[in-house]
Amino acid sequence: MRNTALVLSFLWVTLTCGTAQADQLVTDLSEHQISIRSNFTGTEILIFGAVEAEDPTDLATERDIVVVVTGPEGPVTVRRKDRIAGIWINYDAVRFERVPSFYSVSSTRPLSRVVSLDTRTIEGLGLRHIGLGAATGLGPTGTETSLSEDEQKVFSQALLRNKQNQNLYRAEPSGVAFLGRSLFRATVDIPSNVPNGLYTAKVYLVSNGQISDAASTPLFIVKSGMERAIYSFAHEQPLLYGIFAVVFATFAGWAATLIFKD
Repeated sequence: MRNTALVLSFLWVTLTCGTAQADQLVTDLSEHQISIRSNFTGTEILIFGAVEAEDPTDLATERDIVVVVTGPEGPVTVRRKDRIAGIWINYDAVRFERVPSFYSVSSTRPLSRVVSLDTRTIEGLGLRHIGLGAATGLGPTGTETSLSEDEQKVFSQALLRNKQNQNLYRAEPSGVAFLGRSLFRATVDIPSNVPNGLYTAKVYLVSNGQISDAASTPLFIVKSGMERAIYSFAHEQPLLYGIFAVVFATFAGWAATLIFKD
């Protein structure tokens, strides 16, 4: 009910702002900050907006909308196991330098019917076109090795599978819906294991297969309460955190021995 009222009020404001000179997007989020606590089990955000068409008589539903939500980028190493002397060990690996921690793409139709392959590649639209940054091959000892294009493809596909299995990468080919002539909305699921940081929700307006406008909105996902204090302590004072963890574990074991002692 709250999201519906938010969308309706947004539509009223949009319609009273006058006529646009060219096709433009006006977008917003149902909330701009998500707090992660110990009982966080995931949530969803509503991304909504309106198309201000150059021709008021033209139906916005003749256009397409693509919504992409990406999380903070960072290096990720993908390792491949190999059997050596009957034992499975991490043998070789590839490090990708700029991997989004979260990626969700929603559209009014399948992306292959919305924009060309070149546009999907340039803009990073779709799971197969996510930019992962520079790739570096690593040997068993961690030294850099040569990396062929085929090997890079194998490791990048493995990375995408892992992210999808963790529910951190997803695609919704019909996840955007038009409501009336110009208003649209998309719901994006945020899983419980989502990393914290600054996210970006970017909305593309596509007309006749070409991107005619785009709008970005920031989204903050942050730890709060005791979880934030522990997280900050572990990252800002790792040595003290390690010592505290060992002492606490020792004390907990000793206390359990006293409690359950016959």
